[in-house]
Amino acid sequence: MLLDLLQFGRAPRFRLPLKSIAALLFISAALAGCQSDDMAEDAPKDTKLKPPPSLVEETFGRGNIEITLMMAKAPNGYYDATGRDIRDGAALAVGELDDGSLMKIKVVDLAAGPAAVAPAVAAARARNAAMIITYAPQATVAALAAIPADQRPMILNLAQPIVAPQVFNFEIDEVESAARGARSAIASGRKKIALLAPSGFSTPNEDRLRRLIGQAGGALSGVVRYDAGAIALTDLLAANKALLADAGAAIVMGDGGGVGLAVKGLRASYPQLTIIGTSSWPQQIYTEPAAANVIIAAFDPEGTGLIGERYYRFNRRPLSVYAAYGYDSVGIVAGIVRGQGGGALTPDALTNKTGFRGVTGLFRFAKSGALERKIGLYKIDGGHLTPLEPKPAGF
Repeated sequence: MLLDLLQFGRAPRFRLPLKSIAALLFISAALAGCQSDDMAEDAPKDTKLKPPPSLVEETFGRGNIEITLMMAKAPNGYYDATGRDIRDGAALAVGELDDGSLMKIKVVDLAAGPAAVAPAVAAARARNAAMIITYAPQATVAALAAIPADQRPMILNLAQPIVAPQVFNFEIDEVESAARGARSAIASGRKKIALLAPSGFSTPNEDRLRRLIGQAGGALSGVVRYDAGAIALTDLLAANKALLADAGAAIVMGDGGGVGLAVKGLRASYPQLTIIGTSSWPQQIYTEPAAANVIIAAFDPEGTGLIGERYYRFNRRPLSVYAAYGYDSVGIVAGIVRGQGGGALTPDALTNKTGFRGVTGLFRFAKSGALERKIGLYKIDGGHLTPLEPKPAGF
């Protein structure tokens, strides 16, 4: 049991630097909060992390337990957008959570696609890598997962879920987040729900969301596909006046600038709508006046708040959902190997029933590799998330 592997709750009391407070998030859920006292006193300032340019091969940390971070660089030779955030979140985590210098993160480029997978995995095995964390196009991740489990390290997948032996999927499901928010609106009597989704939102995900809303007693009354262009969005909202005027609530999905434009447009033209956000929304949208009173099922803001200021200070941009994933994925490994070494990183350790509490909240993995998260229900108020229900204490 992970409860026996992680020793944080059993150590004598002592004063910790600020960065070590974050390390204590990664205890078994049954131990969460055991040492919240006396930790912040006399906390020194953090040392700024300066990762090298992504045009060169990167390694973060000085330990012997390797985590291989496999991602695909953009055509310009850099890790852009999501990949950059994951890398920087992982780099912050190894600097904060690996006080014993047990681990290192080696960043490996899979821009060549599926053809790059086999040699990259062979090289990782030759270095005795303990875990692969990956974010890459689906075909590349599928090629990685297709390698027999006894011929590669375990995989923690931050991209679209893949079902394969010893592949553990970590990304929160935006559809489930949207459905969780929709259930709240349905319970309040707003049963007709319109959906605004990016043009790339898949038909299978749309069908699944429709089914989940139906199971909750509501109905997905129509779908509006949007892009980030303000003029196009204005036209779309006008063209769908009948749908939006008849709905009681509207879900706005996405993770880009189009989300803010969609919310502003809905507030201006359809003030009667209850607006439902998702866990993928950029957090800076919370501060928009139009986002006030939006219902959103998301991570516990107290968790991401623990690292948000430092992430911004080190990287000069706000903490994103994927940066938090990068941080927590390294934190899982750090929590398991602390005091036990790389040999403790096993499927049984990852799938313990009590789970983990990280900056993205409370979660655990099933034997199948599926992820179960306890995400809270919030309302955006004054640029911040205000809870609408008690925080989940455990599974």
